[in-house]
Amino acid sequence: ITYVWQPIFKRFVEEKTPPALYNHGFENMDSVGAIYSRASSHIFGNWNTCGKVMGLAPWMGYNWSNPEKEGESITAKRIPQAIMKGKIYEESDEAFQVDRSSMMGMPFFARLDPDLFNKEGEMTRERRYDFDDDDDVDDDEGEDKVEEYDEFEIMEQDGKDEEKPRKNILPTNAALDAISLAALVQDDLESTVMSFVKHFKGETKQENLCLAGGVALNSVLNGRLSRELGFKKVFVPPYPGDDGIAVGCCAYGLYSNAALSEGEVDRPKLWSEPLSPYLGCQYTNDQMRKEIEAAAPWLEVELVSNDQERFDMMTTEIESGGVIAWYQGRSELGPRALGHRSILADPRKKGLVRFLNEKVKKRESFRPFAPSVLLEEVDTWFEVGKDSEDLNFSPYMSMTAMVKQSKRELIPAVTHVDGSSRLQTVAKEAEPLYHGFISNFFKRTGVPMVLNTSFNTLPGEPIVESPKDAIRSFMCSMGSIDMLVMGDYVIRRKDADVRRLLGEKSDKGVLLPATFPRRAGPVNYESKFTFDNDDTVETVTRVRMPDRPMHNEKDDGWFTLLDDFEGQLLGICSGSVSVNDILSQYYMDSTADEDVESEEKDREIQEALFSNTMQRLVRLYEHSLISW
Repeated sequence: ITYVWQPIFKRFVEEKTPPALYNHGFENMDSVGAIYSRASSHIFGNWNTCGKVMGLAPWMGYNWSNPEKEGESITAKRIPQAIMKGKIYEESDEAFQVDRSSMMGMPFFARLDPDLFNKEGEMTRERRYDFDDDDDVDDDEGEDKVEEYDEFEIMEQDGKDEEKPRKNILPTNAALDAISLAALVQDDLESTVMSFVKHFKGETKQENLCLAGGVALNSVLNGRLSRELGFKKVFVPPYPGDDGIAVGCCAYGLYSNAALSEGEVDRPKLWSEPLSPYLGCQYTNDQMRKEIEAAAPWLEVELVSNDQERFDMMTTEIESGGVIAWYQGRSELGPRALGHRSILADPRKKGLVRFLNEKVKKRESFRPFAPSVLLEEVDTWFEVGKDSEDLNFSPYMSMTAMVKQSKRELIPAVTHVDGSSRLQTVAKEAEPLYHGFISNFFKRTGVPMVLNTSFNTLPGEPIVESPKDAIRSFMCSMGSIDMLVMGDYVIRRKDADVRRLLGEKSDKGVLLPATFPRRAGPVNYESKFTFDNDDTVETVTRVRMPDRPMHNEKDDGWFTLLDDFEGQLLGICSGSVSVNDILSQYYMDSTADEDVESEEKDREIQEALFSNTMQRLVRLYEHSLISW
């Protein structure tokens, strides 16, 4: 067989920037996707965060109460001149035109506006796009969860108190300008593409529409194309961007290769339906069990083989305000979590929006969350269009629809500020397990959906792939994710058992022996010393331990310790030294050079030593550096 290879070019318009420059001139190309990416760069400093731009745009028109001027409001201003206008399909005076003037000058992400600093000149708003709405959250488990987690973080800071975030976070001036630009480029994208598709629908008389390319990830645009232009069906693959090129190349090799002619070799049968989005590896129960056993000292694991029993446990957890990581089957190809690598929560609890953004996802609070909805209930909760023939219009979370007015207060955690929602329709035939869990939640609560976001908790981390990735990401959530459901395993974080460590725990009336703290594996230390002008020395010590379950290769896996004392304790934890031995040694060292004048002073020294030691041992345990 002779295979004929030929290059396939992605660029369809001229690149105006020398290819040696950043991104090979992509941002200066006159295409709607490139212009949208240019706005993303101007706002966030990253051309590939277009999803953030789409999520920012609906904040245009929202009014925040001005705390400094009663009766006045804070809102973003509309930019009058369009960035994109004209017709892509014309070459006359009405042809497509681009005006980049709104995206010139200092990028928003680099601005140092006065409102980012306090009166002492200290930057207090490093996350300049961190804001949320003006609505109070009363009697909500989600808000309680934020406060509960803040208390945990204060303890993490070695007892140093810190100010909790205020109830409502107002936008900075840079954020208001970013909203203006995001709304403008989103409006221009929609009007330009809607005009283009409407024109060619008339030219071709086609009744169905298929979208591909990075712009097809814009679910707001996709929703309008689906509802407003009269197509019977609109199909968007789960991987319309660059990640789908692999599928396209596969299809091209199978069906467009001239060598696969009749008589020479049998041509493969054409795909009768779109490829499944679940194209990742299939991990076995043995592989899952192996990774669970590797992290066993830090986990509570229960094997629950009955689906209904597992669904009941999950429903009880999220109904009470908990957050679940759901790991099932093959992983998704494409940017959306579709119920195989997902973080799930209760869509009724608005306070969870800030909690999930800040504590779980570690991102800006303005960003919305999506629902996974039972297919048979979609039109009861969402405006899907009068002429819609197919309720399963968004199986890959590629369409945005408006939540019905009467339902918005019922599902505030998945209703964006403008009333919209980027939903995933879940059909029983396609996803029986996920559909079964959502149905169980529906039966319990009367709400036929769950909040669904991608399972990743570390900055810059993609959606988890392997069981090892899932356990690491779950543990790195530091308790913000309450439960990991991996196959038939229901997993929780194990609390540090201080009583067992001290030999104060009993079982059936029998006192159990004390356990000895042990390092999770070999450790590398690195200390850096900084000298100030007044000869003050600041020491930063960090460690690297590849064998610990929470080891992250980003930054080569280094973990910063609180102080030298924490580093010394880590070195002592060999598995053969008890806590009482450690306390005795440090007590003798701390009193060797001074006379303890009274029993009260002696008690103060012992209490301080015990508190500092136990706090650091617990912290080392929670970060999987030691176990006992």
